[in-house]
Amino acid sequence: MEYLWIIPFSPLIAFIIIGLFGYKFLKEPLSGIVAVVGVAISAITSLIGFIDVAKTGNHYDLKLFTWMSIGNYDISVSLFWDPLSALMTCVVTCVSTFIFIFATGYMKGDPSYPRFFAYLSLFVFAMLMLTLADNLVQLFFGWEGVGLASYLLIGFWHYKKSAANAAMEAFVVNRVGDWLFLLGVLLAFVTFGTLDYLDMFNKIPEVSYPVITAIALLLFGGAVGKSAQIPLHIWLPNAMEGPTPVSALIHAATMVAAGVYMVARVMPIFAASEIALDTVLFIGTISAFLAATMGLVQNDIKRIIAYSTLSQLGYMFAAEGLGLFSEGMFHLTSHAVFKALLFLGSGSVLIALHHLLDVQKMGQIGRAMPITMGTFLIGSLSLAGIPPLVGFFSKDPIIEGAFEINKFVWLLLWGGAFMTAFYIFRLFFLTFFSTDRLDPHIREHVHESPPNMTIPLIVLASATVILGFFREFFINFLRPSLDPSNMKFLSEKTRVIVEEGLSRAHNVHIEANAFEFLIHSLTSGLGILILLTALSGIFLAYLMYQARKIDPVYVANTFKPIYITLYNRWFFDYIYYMIFVYGYYNLSKIMWKVGDRFIIEGIVNGSATLSVFSGDILRKTQTGRISAYVLQMLIGIFVFLTLFLFLRQGG
Repeated sequence: MEYLWIIPFSPLIAFIIIGLFGYKFLKEPLSGIVAVVGVAISAITSLIGFIDVAKTGNHYDLKLFTWMSIGNYDISVSLFWDPLSALMTCVVTCVSTFIFIFATGYMKGDPSYPRFFAYLSLFVFAMLMLTLADNLVQLFFGWEGVGLASYLLIGFWHYKKSAANAAMEAFVVNRVGDWLFLLGVLLAFVTFGTLDYLDMFNKIPEVSYPVITAIALLLFGGAVGKSAQIPLHIWLPNAMEGPTPVSALIHAATMVAAGVYMVARVMPIFAASEIALDTVLFIGTISAFLAATMGLVQNDIKRIIAYSTLSQLGYMFAAEGLGLFSEGMFHLTSHAVFKALLFLGSGSVLIALHHLLDVQKMGQIGRAMPITMGTFLIGSLSLAGIPPLVGFFSKDPIIEGAFEINKFVWLLLWGGAFMTAFYIFRLFFLTFFSTDRLDPHIREHVHESPPNMTIPLIVLASATVILGFFREFFINFLRPSLDPSNMKFLSEKTRVIVEEGLSRAHNVHIEANAFEFLIHSLTSGLGILILLTALSGIFLAYLMYQARKIDPVYVANTFKPIYITLYNRWFFDYIYYMIFVYGYYNLSKIMWKVGDRFIIEGIVNGSATLSVFSGDILRKTQTGRISAYVLQMLIGIFVFLTLFLFLRQGG
């Protein structure tokens, strides 16, 4: 497995080449080709390693070099290869490859074409270093790397104030989560004396419950920020200011998936604390539900898909909180495929419509863009959870598992499934069908995207169709990393703790075989209910936005307070801006007026005024006449002697 180093360093080499020679020698399209080749080599190497670990089930820890030493602990740069990291690496590299190919068409003609592909390559390198880490320090390096790359890419069109503000917002909000994550890393080091995963896991029995809970909650705080869960979610929808391939990369294969992966990677730490698992479950469930409500009434095509990402990440965290870690990771895998498909499909629409974002101003472009429409339909059906697409096989088991463990969680996830189906098909009908609301000047230029943009759509759509049938393979593949009874690297004491922590998942009986699960869903009452829920959401969207049997304006006016609340995203942005932006600004003004002008300037200016005033008085004593100076000296001597005698007599 010595070839594993190729996986992260191939995109890094592409970044260096483009960064050094992109503008002067490579330019367009060679910069894009170098980036595509770099990530494609990484993807091919990942698949080779994936096949190897699928055959053996073993894990490999390839130490590249020692990075730093803290006392007796050496922090190394390593490549940890087991089923979990192998799956995540394949997701990152394979999906990124098709996003890169799509981007060569989407960014055509942009004056900063080389810079864009340099940043993309850096983004993938950072994500791979995070994924392949065998310790929390290297993971934190990748964690911060994807944060930096996202800042650069969200604000790629920095001359737009909205893009610059969105990049800064993403950076600042993530600092909150990263601060919590760093505290968790430091507490873990103080507690375990090491930050290597396997060493930490086997020392869990020696740690008190409050401390292990604190470590898990602090690490999860970082995941809440990076994966944009409530209450640190506001940056992700605004991150749509970046180019669409960036949105696809952030939402599908890289940054937001990091939090879900991190929780799965250090699963034994979370499993050792019921409080930590309950927190993951609560945050994930609330995020899944509230984000779905926000997506119901948005009109920006990319923001609608962005809110679906927030919601689906909530399903993944809810699965992990329920103890269904393999189900959560399989949903991450399937979501990466169909979410990349949806974002790239929206990018194809934006290119055809000259970057028009408002779905209320689109309509009837399906015939002019049959490939984009067909592939987008597949992605929408998968997101809605319609069989036999992969979204059905990954999301429905989470909802059914919640029914067995926690009915309240199930109710919210079930409601989220209805809203998901509704808002994605609201988008679909308004964009590709419905009435023609396009500007005539835009209408006459609508056409299908070029092959370097449609081929990735076709490949991702094909994967969305067939990937679900490999559900059993993926679940079994992950067992050596996520099933305590199969985790050979755990000590017996740790295994007992982890199995006890995940005991809630033992009540879940979900058929692993795709065909058996399909039959189960079509014959059991719960499965039929979930399927009918998704179909009902689609049908309601059809009645409102295609058949026009229900007037959306009338519904909005009838439930105006609810509509306003959802349209304003539960006022999270408003509240945060009032407290942290305008509040900070007003506090700064008060500190400037009181602290700076009154206190600091008062002391400085007061000293100067006092000096001038005393100088004016003393200046009058300087007459230049010797007789006056002698008189002053005599008066001074008289005063001094009087005080001296008075004090001496008093003593």
